[in-house]
Amino acid sequence: KNRKHRGEKMAAAVKNLKIKVGVVKRTAKELTSYEKEITTQTEKIDKMKAEDKPFHDVKQQEEVLKEAQTCRTDAKRRLEGAAQDLESFLAEEGEGFGGEAEAETMEEARGLVKQYVVD
Repeated sequence: KNRKHRGEKMAAAVKNLKIKVGVVKRTAKELTSYEKEITTQTEKIDKMKAEDKPFHDVKQQEEVLKEAQTCRTDAKRRLEGAAQDLESFLAEEGEGFGGEAEAETMEEARGLVKQYVVD
């Protein structure tokens, strides 16, 4: 009975690990997307100004840029939180994973923590 319980606990921990890895990866992707949008939007605004487009149109695009910058800040904050959550999870549960599939996920998780945890 005890062995079965440990197996269930292990399965739950592996599932949890995969979820946390997924959250970090998804949030990192989101952050990259906002950074691209900011670059594109900045170039668009510069071009509009160079072409003497109407002030109102430029202003509208600047609002879009501001919104993307706000979203980037939020995504960055969420990414740091998710990476720290993953780091804590690894510290607590990290030694308990033994299988080959888990080893791969663990390696990926450690890499993400190294990349995104801000000291």
